[in-house]
Amino acid sequence: MKKSAVIFLMIICCICLTSCLRILNITGNENSDYIKYNGILYNGAGFYAADDDLRLIGHIKNGADVYAVGNDKLPQFIIIHGSDNSGCFAAEGAYIPTSGRITKALIDPVTRGTNSQYLSTDDELAMLEKITNLTGEPQEFLVDNSGTDGNAFYYVYNDSNVTCLENYGGYIAHTDGKWIYSAPGESIERKEHNTVLITGIVIEDEELINEIRESSLGEYIE
Repeated sequence: MKKSAVIFLMIICCICLTSCLRILNITGNENSDYIKYNGILYNGAGFYAADDDLRLIGHIKNGADVYAVGNDKLPQFIIIHGSDNSGCFAAEGAYIPTSGRITKALIDPVTRGTNSQYLSTDDELAMLEKITNLTGEPQEFLVDNSGTDGNAFYYVYNDSNVTCLENYGGYIAHTDGKWIYSAPGESIERKEHNTVLITGIVIEDEELINEIRESSLGEYIE
């Protein structure tokens, strides 16, 4: 079979699969303060999850896609992606760990959108520990974020699939030939033309810089 025919069949299969996904009986939509699904109340919540942990479970009548976070039969966390907005919802009693054992870190879901990734290997987590233990004289740096010259990361605790703003671990950037780490609590101010003014320290350790470059944390930077 010709390659073009195979591609055509794959496209048709994807279209059929998408169209077969059921319309879910959900009260509310991506713009609601809360939704009800399978008799469970989900309140609007602020959390992040990587794309690999999202499972498309259906649509709602306005056409928005509904994703469960993780593989639980009754999901604790739901994300609804509409045409111009998204909403995150947590079941009553659902818990986003903000302390405990660090099992992974989510790289800048806000900037990356559908390209969000985890750091989860022992080497990657050790790299983050080295970064967060750095010391130096804080300085101000202007970073052009239009091409993503910086990545934030958020810790994920206790094998959870979600994280939140409270778990912010810092911001890695490259500007004027320097690699910068801005720790939690340091200033990050958004400026015009997709630039940000950050307060951070220069990373001097070349071995650590190479680790960052070779990891997903350094992807899209430089």
